[in-house]
Amino acid sequence: MPAGQHRFYAGRGINVNISLKVIRTGSTDGNCYAICADDEILLLDFGCRYQQILEGIDFKISNVVGALLTHIHGDHAKSYKEVSRAGIPVYANRETAEQLEMAKVAPEKIAIPIGRFLVTAFYVPHDDTPNYAYLITLPNGEKLLYATDFGYLPYTFKKTKITHFLIECNHLDMAPDKTSGKYKHSIKGHSSLSTVKKIMQINKSPNLSNVILCHLSESWGNPEIMQHEIETVVGDEVSVKIAHSGLICELSEIPF
Repeated sequence: MPAGQHRFYAGRGINVNISLKVIRTGSTDGNCYAICADDEILLLDFGCRYQQILEGIDFKISNVVGALLTHIHGDHAKSYKEVSRAGIPVYANRETAEQLEMAKVAPEKIAIPIGRFLVTAFYVPHDDTPNYAYLITLPNGEKLLYATDFGYLPYTFKKTKITHFLIECNHLDMAPDKTSGKYKHSIKGHSSLSTVKKIMQINKSPNLSNVILCHLSESWGNPEIMQHEIETVVGDEVSVKIAHSGLICELSEIPF
């Protein structure tokens, strides 16, 4: 069956191994993540070299059912041409799709099936750049929220009972002068630690299992402080990790 046309199914009790792999993260290295559910792979952004993507998914390109693009910036969209030429369906917001050949428009706030995943896109503010975040229902029915390059989240998800967050935590709140050019270039339109803490406070539920902090600023971020501060909000039963290239988070494992 062609990529992107697999039957969708989701629900608790379905036995499926699901993991999240960080292929690359950050403004310098680019951003690319892969959700692997048995023999299906869903890419989240592709802002690094195509060869790095291939290596990150063990060259299983035929297993990729789709790729979700947040926005047009190079650290998220660098390998668009190669990904498209490989026959992988690319989904983006309307403004981004109009700038790219062959990209599909992911409708705003309407769930669409991509392989065994169910994906709902919604806009988040990133200066003047149209930018999507994605709420993804995994094959086992759990919810994962992928949000990056945003100043704030315009929605709450308490009732959604998100199990996994892959969320940008770009910089500490001790930011440089906001009028400086370096500030505007480096962290304007990106989420601060206090922003992410508020998001966790509002949206945490008994279902919450994993928080992966991504897209940290090399200049204005501090992994140890960020991890500790988020851990104090979500509690000991939730795993908080700092994304780095090669990190694999097991989201769901079957016992045999």
